[in-house]
Amino acid sequence: MVNPPQLYTAKLADKIILNPKFTQYRFELVEPNRMNFAAGQYVSIPVDTVGHRRSYSICSAPDNDHGFELFVEFVENGLGTQYLDKLKFGDTIQCLAPMGQFVVQSDDPSIPLCLVASGSGVAPLRSMLYDQLQRHGNARRMTLFWGLRHEADMCWTEDLKELVANFPNVTFHPVISRAMDEWPLCRGRVTDCLSIHDVDLTAEYYICGNQQMILDTMEVLKKRGVPETKLFHEKFY
Repeated sequence: MVNPPQLYTAKLADKIILNPKFTQYRFELVEPNRMNFAAGQYVSIPVDTVGHRRSYSICSAPDNDHGFELFVEFVENGLGTQYLDKLKFGDTIQCLAPMGQFVVQSDDPSIPLCLVASGSGVAPLRSMLYDQLQRHGNARRMTLFWGLRHEADMCWTEDLKELVANFPNVTFHPVISRAMDEWPLCRGRVTDCLSIHDVDLTAEYYICGNQQMILDTMEVLKKRGVPETKLFHEKFY
């Protein structure tokens, strides 16, 4: 059961330019000063004075209910990109939150999770990953596939390495579609990587990316025997 959305005021507390493609924003809640959200949900933000809004998945875990973090991809001349980029520390925003039904369906740690993302679609899956680790430690097996175009687009590298080192139940597969010759890991699209790795038919699959990526991923997984009832998705543009 997810909570109904309401209007929040939040202020910008931190802005981390991870690379030219992605920026991470951290907001502190002002009023109300707490938000009870589920991993995988998003916020809706007005980005101009004429009513245009943009939705951004929360990339932080729900344990910090006094704030939230967003993982935003740079879009040239994008309304959301321009609005967020102009914010200064301490500036306030209005947002409707929490929103969306893209949440982990079963809290049973015996059911593995496979998280499949492309680009900024990793945001809600990162929230799910950290939330499940806080809930279950190393009891729940989780695999993250993250597709990006270039190696330079990769971020949170050290955090993910540390996570995998500390939690033997977590596996991470970065997938680069335009990889250099020396790239040693998965190359091509996420679906290419899923086609060659073992598929766990007992797992729940959470997929986030553009519409075509979602359709292609679901098709690959269904062909490999994953029941459609175990496939959950969220498209971000």
